[in-house]
Amino acid sequence: MMLTAEELGAEIRRLGPWHHDIEIAPGIRTGAPAYRTAPDPALGTPTILDPYPGFADALRRILPDGMAGRSFLDCACNGGGYLYAARSLGAGRCFGFDVREHWIAQAEFLARHLPSEGIETRVSSLDDVPGLGLEPFDVTLFKGLLYHLPDPVAGLKIAADLTREMIIVNTAIMPGGRDALILNPESPTQVMSGVDGIAWFPTSENVVRQMLAWCGFPHARLRFNRATRRGWGRLELWGARDAATFAHYDRAYPQPAPPGRLRRLTRRLLGRR
Repeated sequence: MMLTAEELGAEIRRLGPWHHDIEIAPGIRTGAPAYRTAPDPALGTPTILDPYPGFADALRRILPDGMAGRSFLDCACNGGGYLYAARSLGAGRCFGFDVREHWIAQAEFLARHLPSEGIETRVSSLDDVPGLGLEPFDVTLFKGLLYHLPDPVAGLKIAADLTREMIIVNTAIMPGGRDALILNPESPTQVMSGVDGIAWFPTSENVVRQMLAWCGFPHARLRFNRATRRGWGRLELWGARDAATFAHYDRAYPQPAPPGRLRRLTRRLLGRR
C-alpha cells in the first residue's frame, strides 16, 4: 500500500533517530530536519550522513566498473544505506546485518519503499555471523565497528574470512605515542555505540594496517586520516588480498613507498623474510 507524504513522515519520525539520510520519495528524506525526533539521552543523537556520494566516488576510483558483478557485505549496516549505494553501482547480492533492532527496523522500512531486489538485512551480532551460512562476498564494508568491539582483531577476522577481494575499514582512532589499542568504555544503550560496554581504539594507521595484513589483506590504500574532535581521529583503509586490485587506482594516484618498519612488519606477518 502506498503511503501519503504525511504517513511516510510519521513513519520516519517513529523509527528515529536516523543516521543515514536516504530519499525514499521525491522530496522526502529520512534525515530531513522536519522528521528528526527529539533528542533522547538514552539513545544519543546520531550525526546525519548521505551514504551515496563519497562511497560511490571512492569505489569508482579503485573499481572503474563499480560493483558490477560483485557481491557486497555491510557489517553493522545501520539503516542499510550503503547497501542501496552498492546496488546503485551495480552490485548483485547485498547483505547487511546489525546487532541493534533499531537500525534493522529502518532497513526494513527502506526495503518497503525502495527497489530492493538482491538486498537482505538481518539482526545479528558479528560473533553470530559465522553461523549464518553465508557465501563469501567480493567487497565488505567494516565501517564504524572496529572501535566498538571487545575483541577488534577477532571481529575483523570474521569479516575478512567472508571477503574475497576487498575490505573497507573506516574507524575512529585515538592517536597515541605508540602503536596500540586503547580502552574505550562506552554506553551499551546509545544507538551509535557497541552493545558490550567495552571496546578499543587503535592509535594509528599502522595498527589497522597490521590487523588487515594478519587477516589476509596485506595490500592497503589509505583514503583519509584526519583529526576530529577531542583529539580523536578518523581513518579509512581499503585492504585487498591481491595487489592487482589496486592497479587502476595506483596508475591514477601513485602511492609513496610505506616506511621500512611497516614493510618489515607486513612481510613478517606474511611469513617472508
